[in-house]
Amino acid sequence: MLRPLATLAAATVLLAGCSGGDDKKSDSTPGDDTNTSSSSPTPTTPELPSFDPPKGFSIFTAVAEERPADGSIDPTGGKAGMVGKTTLYANKTGLNGVWIDGSQSWQVPAKEIESTKVIDYARPTAVQLDGKEAIAMAYVQNVEAGGTQKAHGQVVFQWIDPADGKVLSTVSTDLTSTVGPGTTGGSLTNQEYDPATGQFAVTLGTKASGNNLNSGFATAYADPATKKGLVIPTVEVAGVLNGTVVGAKGRSQENAKDLSIVAIDGATGAVKKNIPTPTTNYLSAESSGGKHAYLSGTSYVQDTKYTHHTDTTLYAVDFASLAVAETKLPKGEDGIGFGCLSDHVSSLICNYVTKAADGTEVKEIMGLDDATGKKSWGFSSASASRVVPTITTMYNGYAYGKAETLPAVLDAKTGQDVPAPAPPPGSTPSTSESPTPAGTTPTDDSGATPDGNPSPGRPAWGDPSLIFGEPLSPEAVSKYGSTYLLSAAGKAPGSERILVVQKAIG
Repeated sequence: MLRPLATLAAATVLLAGCSGGDDKKSDSTPGDDTNTSSSSPTPTTPELPSFDPPKGFSIFTAVAEERPADGSIDPTGGKAGMVGKTTLYANKTGLNGVWIDGSQSWQVPAKEIESTKVIDYARPTAVQLDGKEAIAMAYVQNVEAGGTQKAHGQVVFQWIDPADGKVLSTVSTDLTSTVGPGTTGGSLTNQEYDPATGQFAVTLGTKASGNNLNSGFATAYADPATKKGLVIPTVEVAGVLNGTVVGAKGRSQENAKDLSIVAIDGATGAVKKNIPTPTTNYLSAESSGGKHAYLSGTSYVQDTKYTHHTDTTLYAVDFASLAVAETKLPKGEDGIGFGCLSDHVSSLICNYVTKAADGTEVKEIMGLDDATGKKSWGFSSASASRVVPTITTMYNGYAYGKAETLPAVLDAKTGQDVPAPAPPPGSTPSTSESPTPAGTTPTDDSGATPDGNPSPGRPAWGDPSLIFGEPLSPEAVSKYGSTYLLSAAGKAPGSERILVVQKAIG
């Protein structure tokens, strides 16, 4: 549910920006000839400024999001999103959408039957469906036993119009037929998608009844065009493109000898290629680019009777040829833990940690060119001139993150940053301004124009007083703005999370 509305002038927060306009893709605007389900005309509102991709943001407003309807408390609950003009918040109850100008809002529930229990949910993701922008969502659900039917798990996929919340396509994949009778679902660990087709895949934990050996994990895949899906046991998804699912197969553990990289036909479940990695003890899916799926493998190597090291390799699998390119990382005493993100256009960026000869931890960042699957740039915390940022999201050739306490934006192709855009005039509030109490109606004095529309730069929904602390790096970005989440503790008692909304400024 949405919280009461309030108004306040926006406080400007800038991110370090960069150039790189080569990596732009079309971004259809929600609401432009897409909302055909409503009988009333869409309200006329001033066109929002957009930058594709944006170099900086101005803090706009915040919403205290309610806990799920069952009253459950999950301190890490809630996922933020941004698709076109629509700000998004997902939890076990469903998906809330609000246009960044506050002129439209909607909700899509996570389930249709009350007895079904939602276990976990995906991060709302921007895709294309029939050439128009859509939101891809997925929910892990457990269906209660009834009559002679055992309880079982399923993954329900939804594709949603960001303009009005209309569900455009739905696919339900049952875990029982593939993983085993009575199988229930657990938490999601990975999600990947094809931005051009909307095909979506998630990896989740599974628990089968009895002594079924297939308990562990599986990947569920669905295609919104055919409205068909399948479940692939013991595979962790690394990427989806044109109906091909690439992932890591097998159970990662010491002395594992049966791990492999697999490519699977999403329509039939047939294995198109199996690439064994016999020396790898741990094989993990990382992310998907526009042309490659990426995985990392770690091998334990005994040097002497008393010493050892680990070899870490980043694998890039070409979706078209299924050829594999390898990038070797420095030797380490322990395995290297990756965190990789892609813009699904041209680049992949990985954060990871290595150890120096004296045992000190060294933070590293590496960019890969998705055209080749090979490293194109990188630097470490040992550098005298640069701080390694932690990347939180990517969008159309830009990587958004935080370097110590400062937001940063990098050109994903080069790793370079440039000065942030200048704040728009009048975007910083004076010290005399304060938020309108929640639930009150704005007056001319609070920033409304005579026709009742908000003045430029002043939010007409949400409550900016909920925002606290230093600005965080975005969790989701579109050409209109970005979103991130704050803890509700102490600021909004009874709420799950605080969704912070920012507008793009340059």
